[in-house]
Amino acid sequence: MSTLTDKLPKLPAVKLPEVLDLDEAKKPAFAAVGVVDLYVEQVKEIPAEAKKLQAKLEAARTARTEKLKAVPAQLKALPTQVKGLRNELEGRVSKAQSTATAYYGKLAVRGEKLVGQIRRQPATEAAIAEGKAAVRKAEAAATSAKKATKSAEKAAEGAANKLG
Repeated sequence: MSTLTDKLPKLPAVKLPEVLDLDEAKKPAFAAVGVVDLYVEQVKEIPAEAKKLQAKLEAARTARTEKLKAVPAQLKALPTQVKGLRNELEGRVSKAQSTATAYYGKLAVRGEKLVGQIRRQPATEAAIAEGKAAVRKAEAAATSAKKATKSAEKAAEGAANKLG
């Protein structure tokens, strides 16, 4: 009986050099074995990590379920909360309006006081008097201009009658 190995060609015998350090040659193989061992060690931790994640997911799901159970009660309470918020908002608006009205009144009093002070100043009284005098002069000038226009019109009519 022949075996498969009998049919293979014979390889020449390899003689290793004498300077080859076998310990150094083994290092890459040992490093590869070390990597595999590290991966195996980490893979062994996966089931425990998966259980931890599953427990966290279960706790989150339970919490979410409890929150969902509370939603109908929260929805029933919502109209009451909205009414309360509306009342609170109306109160705030009313307070803001009254504050603004009071502030507006204070500003009006302050402005009236300042205008009174300005009107009583001698320079303001003099400016008002000058303004009144200027108005009178402007009215007189307008009257004079109207009279001059009428005179010129009559003179033009008289000259036109003489010519023609």
